[in-house]
Amino acid sequence: MMADQEDEPAATDLELPTDSSSEAESDSSSEAAPPSQARCTESSDSDDNDEMPSLEDDRGTIAPAARADMAPEEPETVLEDNETAPAPVPVPANDEDANPTKEAKCVEAISAAAANLVCPIAQALPTEPVTAEDGHIYEREAIESWFRAKDGDPTSPITGARMGTRLLEAHQVRNTIEALVKSGAVDSELATAWKRKLADETLVKETRSKAELGDANAMWRLGLWYGSGMKGLAKDMAQSRAWYERSAATRDTRGMALFGECLLNGCGGPKDIGFGLVNVTEAAGLGSDFAACNLGELFFHGNFGLPKDPVRARFWLKKIADGECAHKHLNEEWMAKCRVWLRELDE
Repeated sequence: MMADQEDEPAATDLELPTDSSSEAESDSSSEAAPPSQARCTESSDSDDNDEMPSLEDDRGTIAPAARADMAPEEPETVLEDNETAPAPVPVPANDEDANPTKEAKCVEAISAAAANLVCPIAQALPTEPVTAEDGHIYEREAIESWFRAKDGDPTSPITGARMGTRLLEAHQVRNTIEALVKSGAVDSELATAWKRKLADETLVKETRSKAELGDANAMWRLGLWYGSGMKGLAKDMAQSRAWYERSAATRDTRGMALFGECLLNGCGGPKDIGFGLVNVTEAAGLGSDFAACNLGELFFHGNFGLPKDPVRARFWLKKIADGECAHKHLNEEWMAKCRVWLRELDE
């Protein structure tokens, strides 16, 4: 609440300015993906929200009097006719006033330092930096992929000259990058990408540890991530199928549905239609909408040795449309296709 304003002082003959003060109170009140991946959705996975919630300034309006510097009043000085007022004493400038670009120069220097650490292959700040024999810093995964893709002797991505494949871990560079990102002065796009990649790597490491201990859900997630190239993992259908198979072996519903799809389509390994149908049928019976969609489609078109059977197709497609499946991991695109097939069957 703003303080009541005082009445203006009565004018005098000299009309000299007088200091006045008023009080104020302020109330403080906040992919072309393979079939096994194209129709799947990771419904229960919590994506990392990189955006921080906005903080609104909830402070009440501050009265101008409350913002003023409340200096004690000085006695009025009346000048004689032959007197002149003394010159005001200059106020010394502080360091910030004397160097208005000091902060900008610091930010520029930090940004330049960060730019020198960007991996020339990945074009991002490395989360696992290594020093190669050409003396440059790279993301380990990026430079190792570079070496694998090269025919003949490995060469430097920077100079093109031949070099060995020995890589040294750059711990100090890793610590420097972290400090630069935390400073807030690094380019926001670079910093955001680095933090997201670091979070993905941490999540993958934790999920892999759970999977190795027998967690079927973690196995299924790794299969999904490898199959779609998610969470910073390179797309690898063989790895995807292997994790789906391990998940299916524990009788995990989603694992059986995706492993069955891999077997039917030969994703990440050879086809096995008979075993694929076994896994898909069991998963559909256990409530997988993904597997129900698969069976509905097979009976709708008559594929993989199954007859064209409108009754069975309608049975599985209606379960999806009515939301009866307990395990929902079918994406919206394929749910829409199921609804279209069901309408055609009902016509």
